[in-house]
Order: sequence, then structure tokens, then C-alpha cells
Amino acid sequence: MELSLSILSFPVDEQTARDMEQLLSDLPTEHQTVLHPNLWRAADSRGFAVIAYTDQEELIGFAAAADMVGLHHYEWSLFVHPDYRRHSLGTALADGVSHALEQRQAESKLAAFAGDMEISAFMESINYYPDFNEIVLSAKPLRDDKETEGVEFVPYAGAAKELMELLTASFDDTMTPIMEHNMVDPEREIWLLQKDQQLIATATLVIEENALWVTAFAVHPDQQGRGYGQQFLTWCRQLAFQRGLTEVLLDVETDNDALYVYEKSGFQRIQTISYWKHETV
Repeated sequence: MELSLSILSFPVDEQTARDMEQLLSDLPTEHQTVLHPNLWRAADSRGFAVIAYTDQEELIGFAAAADMVGLHHYEWSLFVHPDYRRHSLGTALADGVSHALEQRQAESKLAAFAGDMEISAFMESINYYPDFNEIVLSAKPLRDDKETEGVEFVPYAGAAKELMELLTASFDDTMTPIMEHNMVDPEREIWLLQKDQQLIATATLVIEENALWVTAFAVHPDQQGRGYGQQFLTWCRQLAFQRGLTEVLLDVETDNDALYVYEKSGFQRIQTISYWKHETV
């Protein structure tokens, strides 16, 4: 069997996108997210696909990589048709990813796989090793639009210093370049929870297809344990209902204490994603 591998920058052409969707048609929707389907056709997305066709023009496998926040930090994954998984196609696709990342001068690269796939031996064979796991949680939008007493939710309007201080206190300096990107990306909405004009919490919201993603979510450490996190998440669910969306999503590392807050706020676990980091040998 002869195969043809090629690398295509996003956005890919319509026929290729349809072939990729068809290949994943039997894969649970939540397992497709690591392959970045929302970015394949997006004109302003930063990423690429490594695709493998047979000589009969059948797509039997592909890898997809994306620079999620424009900082040369790529996340990638791959999928191979079950009938072709013994043909070293996964290794060939991973080699294509490695080549394309070198061309793009990637500063870091993580591989992501959903669920409990048996991939350890394969990942180690290409010099990737476990880094961390994240849990993806989902909640339904809420119809109730009753205003929350004592606090207000306002869009970010340029108070960068105060916002960065909150994020640094909640996380560390690694959030700075991410938030700088969020501040200029028109598709990312930064919202603030305030009480008596004091900044208490923040979240960046992103709409992907019919879902509202809650990212960069933080409550100031001095204000934690007072219910502000739950209030913010409830408001996010109400906003999703107002906008006619079908789901609210967020992810959190498995050892993050905030997991309890999310579940108490009505979010349920839908999948675990394992992240693998490349090690130079």
C-alpha cells in the first residue's frame, strides 16, 4: 500500500476538512477536541495538519497541531483509522508533526490524548513522556437571570495592572503572556467580578461552536472560600443561556483544589486528557 503524507497549514481546504470529519465520525465528540476541529477552517488560526492518504485517495490518518495563544507553544494529537494502526502510520504522522514544529520554531510542544487510550509505549517511542492530566467539565446553561446581590460582572476595560496582580497572586508569572494575548484577541472576552469597585475574580470566555469555554478563571486568594467562584460560574452559565449556547465547558488539572468548586457549581466530569511533553535525547 502506498501512502501520501503532506503538511497543510490552517485553514485547510474544504474537501480535506470534510475528509477529516468523516474519519472522526465514529469517535465520541468529546474525544475529538484534542484534534482542534474548530480551527481547521478558521482563517486566523495558527496551526497545521499532517494528513495521510492512500493511493485510492482515502484519508486514513492525520495529526493536528495548534498554537493556542500565539506564543509558539503547540498542542497536537493524532488519529489513525483502526484498520491501519499496525502500519507505523502513527510514527510517520508524529515525524511530520516534529518536522513542521521545527519549521515553525516552536518553543514548546505538548501531545494531548483524550480518555484512557493505551498510548504509553507509542509516546515513549517518539520521546514523549507524561507531563500532567486535565479533567474537562461540562454544565448546562441556566435560564435563571436573577441578578447576584452585592457583586457585579463587568467586561475588562483596560485596568491591566490590577488584573495582572490578581492573576499573579492566583497563579504565577506564566499567566502574563497568556493574558496579554487574551487582551488583544477579539474572540476572547475578559470578564471581571467586582464588589464595591474591588476586583475579586476574572475569567476569559471563548465561544467554540455552541459551547462557552471558561478559561483563565481566578479568584483572588484573599477572597477565596466566600462563594465568589460559584457566583461567577453561575453567571457564566446564565450568560451561555442568554446567548443561545448549549454547553459551558472548562478544564482543570487533576490535582487542582478548585475541582471541588466546579463540581459544587453544577459541573460534571466528561473526560480526562493526558498531556505528554517532548524530551530531547
